[in-house]
Amino acid sequence: MSRSNPLKQKRRSAHRTLLVFGEGLCEEVFLKHLKKLYSYNSNVAITVRRGKGGTPADVVIDSDKIPGDYETRVVVVDNDKSQQEMELARKEAKCRKITLIENTPCIEALLLSVLDNGKDYSGKTSDWCKKEFESKYIEKKKRSEPEQYEKLFTKTLLGSGRSKVAVLDTIINLMEGKL
Repeated sequence: MSRSNPLKQKRRSAHRTLLVFGEGLCEEVFLKHLKKLYSYNSNVAITVRRGKGGTPADVVIDSDKIPGDYETRVVVVDNDKSQQEMELARKEAKCRKITLIENTPCIEALLLSVLDNGKDYSGKTSDWCKKEFESKYIEKKKRSEPEQYEKLFTKTLLGSGRSKVAVLDTIINLMEGKL
């Protein structure tokens, strides 16, 4: 309570700060949806930003340029690039003390896995996963609309999907302040 106004509530403050950096717009919209569902009452102040694409190492470097004293920085990238590019990104993340979360092969594969009860899409190409997701669930021009994700990815679906999809579980645990 405040000294000047005894009815005024004390300001909430976070115990931890977290920057979650996605590769592009679609990652940002999905991560913001997860933040909305899982960060409430977690004592973690979460900031979600997006990169401009490029190589995974470029995305890691761009995330480090975001101003702010974040306790944890997490970068979510697709690992559909060459092994050499991914190794460079891993080294860059380790050097900068950034947690790297890799979607195999892309974010659409993660989304399809959640929607298809944990089915593994790691053997498919990124282009196939994008076309499949956009033809069955959210068309390309609506991918940047948060309402589309709210309708499709309910908390119940994500809760059941996190036990089958390890990457999703890791992201949600970070947002809940468990990691």
